[in-house]
Amino acid sequence: MGGPEHSDYYHLDELLTDEQRALKSRVRAFMDSEVAPVINGYWERAEFPHGLVPKLAQLNLAGFSIRGYGCPGLGSLTTGLAVMELARGDLSLATFMGVQSALAMMSIALLGSEEQKQRFLPAMARLEKIGAFGLTEPYHGTDVDLLETSARRDGDAYVLNGYKRWIGNATFADYVVIWARGDDGHVGGYIVERGMPGFDPQFIAGKTALRVVQTRRSLCRTCACRLRIGWPIRTRFAIPKRC
Repeated sequence: MGGPEHSDYYHLDELLTDEQRALKSRVRAFMDSEVAPVINGYWERAEFPHGLVPKLAQLNLAGFSIRGYGCPGLGSLTTGLAVMELARGDLSLATFMGVQSALAMMSIALLGSEEQKQRFLPAMARLEKIGAFGLTEPYHGTDVDLLETSARRDGDAYVLNGYKRWIGNATFADYVVIWARGDDGHVGGYIVERGMPGFDPQFIAGKTALRVVQTRRSLCRTCACRLRIGWPIRTRFAIPKRC
């Protein structure tokens, strides 16, 4: 692949700081040396390259703009540069990191209690634990107004029922943030851990794009989830009625 001297036609690198240029070069070098030589085989087999995850962790990108908890606390521009270089090498790996950092981890960072942040984020920042984000549903996509997955309080647990689809990373995720509607009609996030009874992620085969990303349809049938993200007042949001 061409170096910056062959692709920076507008000399945008001159507008970056030394630290930003160094990170951009580091991510590009990783993608060129570690990912590009092997990724086509994974695409053909529709498999995820788990062996690359520990190496990817050494870039210290997971968590993107989150501060603390082992995350890098990158600025918006620096995050964009990192994602651009990941996507330049392979869009599937960029998607993996986006789901991990911008969706699953950020949901916990923004809405989780301090106890939950301390419990989940450090291992996710090291990519020792993988997250997924369960919003999209088969019949309504990401239209939260029509979201059907339900969450019912049962003692100190929440019982989830519903279907999700196109959930990236769900094949091997340790934690899935499932968005569901409570009895009061508000939507909240619920952390479902791998192996919880009633949670059944099923692999979606036959994709023609993003084949390396392990996408699943997920079924929550009386899945008792004992970990809700944050306090109810911070996780719930009402959907304005349509005109």
